[in-house]
Amino acid sequence: MKTGYRLLLVDRDGVLVSEFQLTERALAQPEAFVVALQESIESVEEAE
Repeated sequence: MKTGYRLLLVDRDGVLVSEFQLTERALAQPEAFVVALQESIESVEEAE
């Protein structure tokens, strides 16, 4: 099992939309993580 954190993105109904594994490596590149997170949120908003 990888160490770090797991971020789960769910919609308003509690349905899993996206999952991110936040390791030290991922956290070392916050810009790339933020872009991926924004894209996931935008796709959820478009689907609603």
